[in-house]
Amino acid sequence: MNGSWLQRQAQLHPERPAFYWQDKSWSFAALQKEVTAYACYYEARIPQSIERVAIFSNNSPEMYFSILALWELGKQVQLLNTRLTEKELHYQLADAQCSWVISNQGLALSRIHVLPFGKLKGSLTVAASVYQKNQVASIMYTSGTTGNPKGVPQTFGNHCASAQATQINLAVTASDCWCCVVPLYHISGLSILLRSLVLGISVRLYDRFDPPQIAADLAAGKATIVSFVTKMLTDLLPLTKDTGYPALRYILLGGGPIAKSVLKQCQDKQLAVIQSYGMTETCSQVVALPPEKAEEKIGSAGLPLAQVNLRIQPQSEETGSVTKNAETLGEIQLQGPAIVSHYLNNRGGDQWTSDGWFATGDLGFLDAEGYLYVVSRLSELIISGGENIYPAEVEQALVSHPAIDEAAVVGEPSGKWGQEPVAYLTLHAPLTVQEVTAYLDSQLARYKQPRRYYQVNEMPRTASGKIVKRILLTEERVNYIEQQIK
Repeated sequence: MNGSWLQRQAQLHPERPAFYWQDKSWSFAALQKEVTAYACYYEARIPQSIERVAIFSNNSPEMYFSILALWELGKQVQLLNTRLTEKELHYQLADAQCSWVISNQGLALSRIHVLPFGKLKGSLTVAASVYQKNQVASIMYTSGTTGNPKGVPQTFGNHCASAQATQINLAVTASDCWCCVVPLYHISGLSILLRSLVLGISVRLYDRFDPPQIAADLAAGKATIVSFVTKMLTDLLPLTKDTGYPALRYILLGGGPIAKSVLKQCQDKQLAVIQSYGMTETCSQVVALPPEKAEEKIGSAGLPLAQVNLRIQPQSEETGSVTKNAETLGEIQLQGPAIVSHYLNNRGGDQWTSDGWFATGDLGFLDAEGYLYVVSRLSELIISGGENIYPAEVEQALVSHPAIDEAAVVGEPSGKWGQEPVAYLTLHAPLTVQEVTAYLDSQLARYKQPRRYYQVNEMPRTASGKIVKRILLTEERVNYIEQQIK
């Protein structure tokens, strides 16, 4: 696709609804006019030589318009999680070599130009190259097993392929309105914005998830599709009538499999839930479970979407060969046009195999009909309330404390959040939870910090000396715990 996707929608469907915020609405023509004013403002203030600009904001119309405006100017947009500490923000900006941030949140970052949201009447100089297939559209940071966050450069080609696969999977039409209560700085939120540009659908944006407000708007028929994490769905269910929401076609659910009891409540209330599997590197969902298969395939993430190839790479001899239901258990590997080809600064190159597959670090198997089951995460990723938490990053911060020798962080099941991070520590000096929290507050966002701490005599280890974290998730862990740290 050549040219600006927004300009194309505005030319083809000028009066079609594009964007809703509270009691306001914009057609595609009105949206283009608004975005042009924002683009003129940024063009006048940001040097043309700057190719990458960050945005630090929670969901708002100004954030929405600014993302689109920067794309009209041919600039890459780095999305910053607003829950990060100043230290985490500095690391991500320095790693991405990004010196400009747009924000209305009163940021004071050294050596960084912070620009407030704004707009300006004028004519726009059209960028020479916009929305090209191999052009980087967005950059989001995701951590890894080394504990160092890695930048994920997502191209317009990746996003376009993701939107088209979603269109096929959900039979999306121009009359659909996608409710966005998830953050635009997450791929779950940004992908909704991009579906609007690619597919010509409308988006109803919210600054946060307010269950009574969402229930009222869904009951009023203000959205046909919505993206949730499990916590949002469980909060909405008590407010949902037995007849459900007549206009709501699908609830796209991310962040892990749904409990059978919750699924039963959804079915009783005529809610069509589509469980999905995806990540920042895959530009949203790449595997999804049809709602009619939800009960039959409890625990399954579903089938690969259009143009997505999936294979299971059997485990190495070091981790041992395992079978489940006579199916081979191994690492989930993916290939397809929605999947990014690398990380920034050539980090994590070993996550792409020599024959071009992306190694997810997740453990799973395929049943006889080709449905994917995600069993656990080799990368040890913890998903808590829809936020990704990487144990290695938390462990690295913990062991930098002078009283802590070793740290092992695992995700324990939580009825409220899906999972919660819990830390097991070996100490050489007494320590309280308050002291650990005070120490971590300057290094890690609160959502990444462990909910509970246990002092252990020693860590369970393999013969080669590696910590065996699975033991810390079983009853065997009591053999190692000396005390819970208060």
